[in-house]
Amino acid sequence: MSHPVNDEILENISERYEISQSIVEEEGNVYPQIRYVIRDENNELVRHDWKSSWSLKRDAEEALSQIIQQQFEDLSN
Repeated sequence: MSHPVNDEILENISERYEISQSIVEEEGNVYPQIRYVIRDENNELVRHDWKSSWSLKRDAEEALSQIIQQQFEDLSN
């Protein structure tokens, strides 16, 4: 069961980020690709596990979940 204080902390951390679509045009590709990126409160791209974009939104959501969980754990220590 979750604790209200922990839920509030997790919510505050998650509010610092957003997932958005980005169009990537790579050399050699005929068509641009739609990718999902995570941006922080300063609109900077966030990297996770050496990646800064994902082809599937659910993969970007999973990466963001891991980022939030890691920050939460860091606050606990």
